[in-house]
Amino acid sequence: MSGKQLLIKIAVLGVVVTSPLSSTPAHARAGSPATVSSPAGAADVTRQSVLDRAKTWNPGTPQRVPYSQSKYHNGYRTDCSGYVSMALGLKAPGPNTVALTSPGVSSPIAMSDLLPADIVIDAIGNSDTRHVVIFEKWADAGHTSYWAYEQRGGYGTDHRVLTYGVKPGGEFHARRPNVLGGGSPGTGGKYLVDTFTNATGYREPNPGDPQGTLNKGTNYVYCRAWGAEVRQGGEFNHWWLRTDLDRTNPGKNGRGAYVSAYYLAKWGNDEAKDNTGRDIPNC
Repeated sequence: MSGKQLLIKIAVLGVVVTSPLSSTPAHARAGSPATVSSPAGAADVTRQSVLDRAKTWNPGTPQRVPYSQSKYHNGYRTDCSGYVSMALGLKAPGPNTVALTSPGVSSPIAMSDLLPADIVIDAIGNSDTRHVVIFEKWADAGHTSYWAYEQRGGYGTDHRVLTYGVKPGGEFHARRPNVLGGGSPGTGGKYLVDTFTNATGYREPNPGDPQGTLNKGTNYVYCRAWGAEVRQGGEFNHWWLRTDLDRTNPGKNGRGAYVSAYYLAKWGNDEAKDNTGRDIPNC
């Protein structure tokens, strides 16, 4: 590192304390592109890819896929749960509505926490009364209705404004698919980022308790948190990214650890964006 130390600054009772970071690789943002790697548990499913697949059934057009509980389109049932399974990239023909609510597939969230590609589902009753839709975005500032993709009886694939689950006490509830990170540890599902070198992950957004290592390459993160400053020369970052580590230290927990956004290959000082340039949501 040409004699320079990568430093972390922590504010303690108003005093700035400087300490060396345990991992001090040379900066490589200007070098060749990082090698793509797949951390354990990573998925190639993103929120945008779910919405893009939902559009392939031509919602709201004459070319839409007709609704049926007994027919198939490209291997998936052409009912509501088959459509959602297809969009989420689940194995064909797709779990039914009840199975979509199992812990192995999704986890509950508040309606106010809905993000694009989360689902709103009624798993009560029989196959003629249960229903599931894919949340796209809120239709109004008051969050009283939202745009959604659905496969609905008597019509087929549609894209329209709905109010399912908005009023409390109903049978519709919001859930976050596990392929998008489930309901925890973050609030934003999985966001892909490139890191320019291996990085140490910590229990909190500071270097107090190292948990393991995140490998160089393309990794997913859940969310970001403001914390201790990581700096080398004029380059620095206060953001930390919550993620799952590739290698865990003995006796530590590699899930939901924090890695400094300093290691992001594409962005500058105090930036924490995914590979598309979108700000990663706060934890």
